[in-house]
Amino acid sequence: MTAGSGKKGSRKRKFICLWLLLFLFVTSQYIGWKLAEEGNIRWNLGGTLLLLAAGLLVSAAAGLGILALEGLVMRQSLGREKKALTGIRELPGPSRCFGLALATMLLCWLPGYLAYYPGICAYDITIQMGQVVSGSYGTHHPLAHTLLVGLFAKLGNGLGDVNTGIALYTAFQLLCLALTFGAGIAWLRSLRVGTVWIALTWIWCCLFPFHIYMSVTVTKDVFFTMFFLLQMICFCQLIHQGENRLGWGRWDVGYLLSALGMVLFRNNGRYALLAVAFFLAVGCIRRHGRRRLALRLLTGTLAGILAGSLGLSLLARGTGAQQGDKREMLSIPIQQLARTMIYHGGAGVLPEDDATMEERDRQLIDDFLLDQAYREYRPDIADPVKRHTYTYVVRYRTREFLDTYLRLLARYPGDYVNAAFAVNMGYYYIGDESHAHINENGLERGLGYIQTRWVEHELADFGIYKDSKWEGLHEAMERYADENMYLRAPVLRMIMVPGVYLWIWLSLAAFLWIRKKYMLMLPVSLIAGYYVTLVLGPTVQLRYLYPVMTAVPFVLLFVKAECAGRADAELKLHNARIYRTALVKRIWLALCSQVTRQF
Repeated sequence: MTAGSGKKGSRKRKFICLWLLLFLFVTSQYIGWKLAEEGNIRWNLGGTLLLLAAGLLVSAAAGLGILALEGLVMRQSLGREKKALTGIRELPGPSRCFGLALATMLLCWLPGYLAYYPGICAYDITIQMGQVVSGSYGTHHPLAHTLLVGLFAKLGNGLGDVNTGIALYTAFQLLCLALTFGAGIAWLRSLRVGTVWIALTWIWCCLFPFHIYMSVTVTKDVFFTMFFLLQMICFCQLIHQGENRLGWGRWDVGYLLSALGMVLFRNNGRYALLAVAFFLAVGCIRRHGRRRLALRLLTGTLAGILAGSLGLSLLARGTGAQQGDKREMLSIPIQQLARTMIYHGGAGVLPEDDATMEERDRQLIDDFLLDQAYREYRPDIADPVKRHTYTYVVRYRTREFLDTYLRLLARYPGDYVNAAFAVNMGYYYIGDESHAHINENGLERGLGYIQTRWVEHELADFGIYKDSKWEGLHEAMERYADENMYLRAPVLRMIMVPGVYLWIWLSLAAFLWIRKKYMLMLPVSLIAGYYVTLVLGPTVQLRYLYPVMTAVPFVLLFVKAECAGRADAELKLHNARIYRTALVKRIWLALCSQVTRQF
């Protein structure tokens, strides 16, 4: 293949990748906008073909425009990359970076801790404390987290005040999160990332509003986020080292322990890791040069899944925990059947109901969604219908359920598509605001983009009560969260809205695919696996997205450092070739001069 044909093939690869990415973006944004504005899309052959054609044309034009500006937008000179590498001289070493980052984060987050002392006891803590007090545990919420909270509650009880125990838990959680971010900052420093980028990441860790709230929120999502980020760091570091051997080192151990923590602290952690295992298995088959590295990573992933599953089993046996209901995994089918029922089942909820559903299908939905729960259907959250779901129908009438589900899918595919897109709108539509309002009821405060509402009368029974040490700041932070004030700030909005992050990760995957950096794409498979578990869930909340939000700057800067390192190596090779050519030329001229003098 000639150089010209290779360049042409590379440009074609870029165009196809950009075209696909932009097509997904354009069509998904239209679907999200249409559902947000009108609540429904009437899918038909003509409209669908028109949408696809328009999306293809717009994305093709945008892709050509990006390629035309490639020199200004996507390409960086080797000199700039080399300059970025030398910028680290202005920073202290990794150890000092870690200590300084830890101290500054603790200092920035301490006011939030004082304002919400003993912590933000929202979300699932009421149920978990009920299990701790009663001794009757369940697996719906991660047992490891429930037992950890219970340990600190019992410690506080031994000290004479359960509230003190919860405050100690919150302080421990805050410290662990700061340690994780500090380790990430030190890791970036060891990769020779530029000073400016490390400083921006440092500031983001200290001052990003969501970090301040989540660091003092008693919820499993925080510990899961820590293990998620540590796994990404270990994953990236092992690829960076590129040691193609079978022996394990400290980074392999860190990778295994992080995977174990992910499984223990979120029920969907193991499913995200299964996606990583799949791509690593493909790598073991196809990657001849790096097969041993892929095998090490695959071994660590599977070992983490198995160890985590064994740990969950031992915790369940040791506590006598009851198995949690599986209805959470049925969130999308629940939404699809409920939506189909109110549009076609003759339920009398909507004027658009055409009552064309067959009686046998209506009967099964009535058996599955008890007490006509489909009347409570909300496009943005499955919980109102899900809490009335009778999962016996799925477990013991499986064939009948599948027959009905598939028959309705074939007859009303548009309603199934609308239901799935509507409940996940916040994950892909950058203009979405429903994620900030899904829990609001018009009566209580603390139900905004991050929940700060306490079920005070129930928590008081457990000895937990609000005891703010900085009431003025507490009131200000309550207003900020409750009124979703970040939606009014253009710049802050773009880094807080959950829909932005999917496109960041997809853009990174496209960039790496274009450059054929397949090994660097492997950590993104963890993001892909986690997103699959999210879109199958009941709703969109920022706390669910917290792990992929925190990983963004660290992974992006890792990729930047890897590409800069390769560019630096290419520059050195290029300079060496020039030097050799010049040396050969000088020697040749000297020989010619000697020959001329002789004759």
